[in-house]
Amino acid sequence: MGGDQGIALRTRFFVLDWTVNFTRTTVTVDGRPRELPWGEHFIPLEPGRHELQVSYRYLGLPHAGKASIPVDVAADRVVHVSYRTPISVLVAAFVPGKLTIEPRAEA
Repeated sequence: MGGDQGIALRTRFFVLDWTVNFTRTTVTVDGRPRELPWGEHFIPLEPGRHELQVSYRYLGLPHAGKASIPVDVAADRVVHVSYRTPISVLVAAFVPGKLTIEPRAEA
């Protein structure tokens, strides 16, 4: 039987937009949303292709900085993904955040 696999997600915001710290991220995997605090999280998933979307609520905007990316999860592998908000909350309604798959060295 397979081991642990999934997405290791790291969410960050621009340090001068400190008010974002009082919000939570909305992380949606394959259409299923969950609210998570900023930081690092492991999301266990079955092997295969998954659609990851990250956004946050801010001043009446339900999906500020919304970004999405397809993620291929292999059996017994963890895919490291990072999300960063737009450079300013003033443009978060119009500019997506940056969601990237991080390269990891094989052991």
